[in-house]
Amino acid sequence: AWGRPSLVLALAKSFGSTLCTAALFKLAQDLLGFASPQLLRLMINFTSDPNEPSWNGYFYATLLFVVAVMQSLCLHQYFHRCYLLGMRARTAIIAAVYEKALRLGSKTRKAWTVGEVVNLMSVDAQRLVDLMPYLHMLWSAPLQIALALGFLWLAMGPSIFAGFVVMLLLVPFNIAVAGLLERFQVEQMKQKDSRIKLINEVLNGIKVIKLYAWEIPFQNRIKGIRQLELKVLQKCAVLGAISSISWTSASFLVSIATFATYALVHSNDPENRLTAEKAFVALSLFNILQFPLSMLPAVISSLVQVSVSLKRLSGFLQSEELSPSNSRRMQSPHTKTADAIEVEGGEFSWDSPEVPILTGVKLHVKSGQLVAVVGQVGAG
Repeated sequence: AWGRPSLVLALAKSFGSTLCTAALFKLAQDLLGFASPQLLRLMINFTSDPNEPSWNGYFYATLLFVVAVMQSLCLHQYFHRCYLLGMRARTAIIAAVYEKALRLGSKTRKAWTVGEVVNLMSVDAQRLVDLMPYLHMLWSAPLQIALALGFLWLAMGPSIFAGFVVMLLLVPFNIAVAGLLERFQVEQMKQKDSRIKLINEVLNGIKVIKLYAWEIPFQNRIKGIRQLELKVLQKCAVLGAISSISWTSASFLVSIATFATYALVHSNDPENRLTAEKAFVALSLFNILQFPLSMLPAVISSLVQVSVSLKRLSGFLQSEELSPSNSRRMQSPHTKTADAIEVEGGEFSWDSPEVPILTGVKLHVKSGQLVAVVGQVGAG
């Protein structure tokens, strides 16, 4: 909703410059990747034409080498900035979650257990690191696909529409798989939170469990939750494998459909037959097309996981916390006679809207003084 704080916007404002710099390196690497098929076409024309001077061949070979080196440099700079950005974002999120946990009210602490907070700092923050190297594929993959189809149009003509239809048929299928993956990710995180919560309770009460010999029942409860979590993980793995197979085979199916259509359409046209130049250039473009098509399912799967994690992190960071006006920090006293803690007219309750349980509390604690609160259990 408008006016509510957004974790995505906060991360974008903090690390937007590094993200944009990485995007420029990724754009340069993508554009340089499409220079190689054109140079390959010139090399094939050079070998097939004996009248061309020999220095053209050396020039084309040198250009191929320079383009490959520049492409490798841009790619490594891109990954360096993406991994650096991921680690910085993870550190910032862990620090924000930790500081928030120190300011939670008693009511919020009941809603968020220690296990859930640990999951936020370990699992959910790590998913941002895993997504960062491939985040730019959201715009890079469509750009590469569009450029590859454009160059294929120049080389193969309208025959590429057969391969384009094959790609369009795979899109709704993968959208449905992504929706199921998101639902299973939410279910998996719920099972993981309940398992971590139970393990923490067992560790905190391990003396009582050992005293009454309750190890086997609690072990069976933890295993039961783990089995439910493993079933969800198995479903996610099967869906991920199906999505990967569909996109990995997409490049092969697209090339087969394009070449078959071109051969059928131009079977009686000797001027537009399938030559070595068209075949090698088209295969080079199909190899470029294979990477964005194969990476899209992984990016979609990671994006689904990160969206679930961001919702959990935003819910925790926007939860109710203690009012900063309840206490005031002052400079530490330099003498033992000065008060280290001072309470005047204190009113205490479990939650802010409830009626105060303790009222009129007045307390002065000197620096280094030993203080003990004595009373019945549950007296407040």
